[in-house]
Amino acid sequence: MSGPSPAAALQRIGIGLWTMRSTALAPRNRIADYRFFREDAILAEQLGFHSIWSAEHRIWYDGWCPAPLHAQASAAAVTSSLRFGNAVLLAPQHDPATLARTALELDRLSGGRVDLGLGLGHRDAEFDALGLRRDQRGRRMDAALEACERIWAGVEGGPPPVQRPGPKVWIGGMAARAIERAGRGGHNLILPQTLYPKELARVVDDVRTRMPGAGMIGTLRDLWVEPDPREAKAFRRRFAEHFYEEAGAWWVLKGRPAFQAPEELDGQMARIVSSALIGSAEQVAEGLRSLLEAGAEFFTLRINFDMVGHSELREQMHRIAQTLAPLISDLLPGPAR
Repeated sequence: MSGPSPAAALQRIGIGLWTMRSTALAPRNRIADYRFFREDAILAEQLGFHSIWSAEHRIWYDGWCPAPLHAQASAAAVTSSLRFGNAVLLAPQHDPATLARTALELDRLSGGRVDLGLGLGHRDAEFDALGLRRDQRGRRMDAALEACERIWAGVEGGPPPVQRPGPKVWIGGMAARAIERAGRGGHNLILPQTLYPKELARVVDDVRTRMPGAGMIGTLRDLWVEPDPREAKAFRRRFAEHFYEEAGAWWVLKGRPAFQAPEELDGQMARIVSSALIGSAEQVAEGLRSLLEAGAEFFTLRINFDMVGHSELREQMHRIAQTLAPLISDLLPGPAR
């Protein structure tokens, strides 16, 4: 019996991460950013992808968009079936009730096309600037989830969500508490992009054994389809240089900025580069098949990197839809619910 068609397989694939970065060295026009995001969302829908994913950070040199739900609202107005995900919103940095109401409004405006990914956040500078204690982020995450449940249920009045009982929630991370939150609330779980297949299999087994109430298990994956071996090698070098600069500035390893802990940073960088899937469609498909066999049920494929041009990005969307998805369609179980 044959598996799903490539079109159905794309309904288990989201693309990301749209962050709208604007830095001092590479400033971007915000009006153009919103226009490009809308255009990219239209293309993603035309190609048949399940969703387009954003992420947020704030108060740092790399200039991420601090309010992706608002950007998504503009793209929701020009699409009809594409879903909008977040990998992730930093729930502890938001007022719980405001976050719940904003997600509810986007759910209503989009006709029920919201995948609300929530994570703890890790940059000390963000918590410090907002006057928040990082050691209380778990409590604030729980407060955000409780506010979503309460407000979406109509306890405080107001119109109901389109999706019942509310927008789909994805919990980011693989720590025990993240798994517990997903299982307790019946939420989906989205795992880090640097897990190797054997590691992912252990997490999946742990989730299904301890928290059978958890929903779908997805994973991020840094990815680039490039059929020319020389161009693929060059892209991997660009990829490594980009992340070394970025991670060295804002990661904290053993209590120090990563650039002050070069051995630990080198180890993390080796994992980032080796876990990324970069190469021909056949090579990338082999890597995705290993993750599917390990238990992944959904992919958010990260292709929108800071050093990638807009035309490169759109070409990559075409390559994934037209050359990669057919190679893994037999292992994907059909459209995500």
